[in-house]
Amino acid sequence: MMPIEAVLLGFLLIAAAAVCVMKRLLASIIIFTSYGIVMSVLWILLAAPDLAITEAAVGTGISGVLFFVVLRRIQVMEKEHREEEGRRRRLGWKAGRGRRLFRYSYNIFSIVASLSFTCVLLFTASRLPPFGNPDNPANNEVPGRYIESGVQDTGAINVVAGMILDYRAFDTFGEVCVLFASVCAILVLLRHDIPIGIFDVFLYEMEEPRQNIILKNMAFMLVAMIMIFGCYVILNGHLSPGGGFSGGAILGAALVLYASAYGTVRARNFINYKIYCRIVSICLAFYALAKGYSFYTGANHIASVVPLGTPGSLFSAGLIPPLNIAVGLIVACTVYVIYILFSKGELK
Repeated sequence: MMPIEAVLLGFLLIAAAAVCVMKRLLASIIIFTSYGIVMSVLWILLAAPDLAITEAAVGTGISGVLFFVVLRRIQVMEKEHREEEGRRRRLGWKAGRGRRLFRYSYNIFSIVASLSFTCVLLFTASRLPPFGNPDNPANNEVPGRYIESGVQDTGAINVVAGMILDYRAFDTFGEVCVLFASVCAILVLLRHDIPIGIFDVFLYEMEEPRQNIILKNMAFMLVAMIMIFGCYVILNGHLSPGGGFSGGAILGAALVLYASAYGTVRARNFINYKIYCRIVSICLAFYALAKGYSFYTGANHIASVVPLGTPGSLFSAGLIPPLNIAVGLIVACTVYVIYILFSKGELK
């Protein structure tokens, strides 16, 4: 392990502990975003640029924004809780001895359970084989096949893209469906905030700083560049580190930045409820049909009509580039919709 890696790992441990013990939620969120930045650097040092891009876009950018949005909602809830506590005190309500005993017992049980789980994890980590050892069980014939025959079988220079969108495309389809299911679940959980007769959450106008000139000008300069970079990451996912998940997270971050600076009314020029439904439906259907065709031809030893092209060129790798586009669009829409749903607590 290099000294810089040891220092960064030490920072991660300190940051994780600080997030847990910090009394101010705002400070905890800032420390958490710092954790994501350092984690991105570590992924680069560990030769995993795909994960580094995703961590920077999701772990640092989008997650931080969502935490700030939730923090604003928590402040509203805390105000309501204080009003309710004041009402109870005026009525002479007091917690009984049994209630206090239950609370103390619950806290002690939580601490013991957390320490026990931590000890189990540390013991398990100590029994793992050395990192990078060629004799590890993970280094079997499966990754060897990916590395040795990946370019010939898939036409993709990026081994990771060939693995997740060709060899293990069914797993990736499940992950994409999970993203869609998460949006549906959040919408169901938060639907009580939607007035009767209004089902399009995109129609809400957010309480954004409309007169913040610095934010608007910075967003005006950055959003276009971020979107171009996101498209580049998606379209070159079969040639270089990146792909649908990383590029989609970047596009989603650009949409979140635009909505934060200019409000959801102008953001609806890019995406609204109908566009979201159409994009997700078309992309999921295309992914299912494309990989269904690929599985059918492969299982029956039938030559596919989709050419692999010349490895290393932009138009190569067969179905992987269009699948990357489909995954990227779904991820971008999911990130933006989750932001809108969580922000709805501050809407009028």
